[in-house]
Amino acid sequence: MRTVAYYFKTSLLWLFFFAVAKLYFFLVNDGALSANTFYAIWKNGLRLDLSLVGYITLIPLAIFLVQYFMRVSLSKILAAYWWLVFLFILLVVAVDPYFFNYWGQRTNLGFLQFLGKENAGMASIALDTYIAVFAFAALAVCWFVIWGRRVLAMPKLKSSFWSILLIGVSVVLLRGGISNVPINVSSAYFSDDNLNNNTAINAVWVFLATELERDKHAALVFFDDEKDLEQLALPRVVSPSMDSAVNINDSTNVILLVLESFSAKVIGGLSGPQYDATPHLNELMQHGINYRKAFASSFRSDKGLLALTYGVPSSARQTLTNFPQNLANESSIFSVFPRKYHTSFAYGGNLEFANIKVLFKDADKVVSQDDYTSANVNAWGVHDGDVFANELLKFNTEQRPQFKMIFSLSSHEPFDVPNYHRIKNRYLNSVAYTDSCLGVFVDGLKNSGKWENTLLIVTADHGTVRPDNAPIYDTANFRIPLLLTGGVVDQDTSVYSVVSQMDIFPTIARLFDHSTSRVNPSLLTPQGRAFYSFHDGVVYVSDSTLNMWDIGMKAYIKPQEDKPYEKGFYQLQNKKFFKN
Repeated sequence: MRTVAYYFKTSLLWLFFFAVAKLYFFLVNDGALSANTFYAIWKNGLRLDLSLVGYITLIPLAIFLVQYFMRVSLSKILAAYWWLVFLFILLVVAVDPYFFNYWGQRTNLGFLQFLGKENAGMASIALDTYIAVFAFAALAVCWFVIWGRRVLAMPKLKSSFWSILLIGVSVVLLRGGISNVPINVSSAYFSDDNLNNNTAINAVWVFLATELERDKHAALVFFDDEKDLEQLALPRVVSPSMDSAVNINDSTNVILLVLESFSAKVIGGLSGPQYDATPHLNELMQHGINYRKAFASSFRSDKGLLALTYGVPSSARQTLTNFPQNLANESSIFSVFPRKYHTSFAYGGNLEFANIKVLFKDADKVVSQDDYTSANVNAWGVHDGDVFANELLKFNTEQRPQFKMIFSLSSHEPFDVPNYHRIKNRYLNSVAYTDSCLGVFVDGLKNSGKWENTLLIVTADHGTVRPDNAPIYDTANFRIPLLLTGGVVDQDTSVYSVVSQMDIFPTIARLFDHSTSRVNPSLLTPQGRAFYSFHDGVVYVSDSTLNMWDIGMKAYIKPQEDKPYEKGFYQLQNKKFFKN
């Protein structure tokens, strides 16, 4: 029975560690902890914990059998195995709460593309996060050295019969039972509180499922039958046209100002005073066409910029900027302007970030961190105040009509802004800083003499789970500002119909490329719908309905309210992209 006792002790040791990991996750993410709440979290996450125990105990049992039949000592191999397992689990568990806190999703290897000097990924993380992670890791290592490795040391006597039997037990555990359907992440979902559900999930189990089961190079497929897709043609919406409200000519300047992580939550003119940090944008929204229900296409800058420059949506798990060959023959927003236009993209950071440089191949001029002489920088690059001032100067001195796209960066983690301390919350304070830079920029435009013949479009690359840490799929995290203003906009109005960030590109194309055959929605004839994706799901939102499909769970997060338009849209768009 020593073999059974060893298996039992090993399982309890890991279950204890996973319980501590849940407590650590919950506390990092500011949960209001009670004994009853934690018990419910532990109980509902136990099946995933046991599933992972089933996986990690298979190798020791196999080692027992090999040693029994070959009569050789494999205790050092077993000890090395447990150290490797422990260090891997510790790495995932230690960073997972902060991965969720920063980005609203569980640990995965997607963050690796943001490592390196040019991508400033590690520099985006606050110092207190590093301290907490290393403190947790140090305590865990001490626990493992003093207690864990002794419990996991190979027993002197082992039974081949019980080893084989327990391998069967491990297989049952890793599958989550004996039913035909193996366990999945939804087994831990039990609450209407997203934090409770995410705490219940085993971080390591989800990490392995995410990384081993995905195919990042294949188009999404929800329907095998093309006839099913044909049934999902979006209904045509007849909307009053606002074309007459924008009076452009063949030399109208266009500025597309993309604000980093500007969620509608922090804009008082859109969401009220609770998190309001944008007095200048609030004032600007009083003039022009203001969209009250505009949605970003995804949750990351590279995906938002792709939607803005190409009108292409990134599906949940893929980073489409990693496939520049598929964009080679596509027209971008820079290519729809007449030849006499000078087109440019300006960003205070490094364009190697997430491979976004491929998006601006059609621009006449691309400006990045190395092109500015400012010493006013943070981990990501030159701060917005200096970038906006430089771009305003260039705009005023350029004699040709222009399309200028400017991407801000100061409101990105770690929210380190220069000599600006208006709001205690670091994220809100960084937003307020960029908003102040926006106010100076717009005042400069109005005094430039070019304002009357300029169309200014203000929007965001994406929203964020901050500052309220709403569930990643929540519509509030994807709602962003969208404003058409400037001297060429004759109408001051608020549009309450749903529109998408992806509508900006076709709107510009219809205004300036009169030969275009595009039939995409225009912001001037809103279609009342939008699509967005989060890290493992796709969403359709309209003026009256909402569908949220979780790819991993293979289920709707909330009751389905309409046809599965989100599945049809992303399958068709993804298929088209990967065919290019």
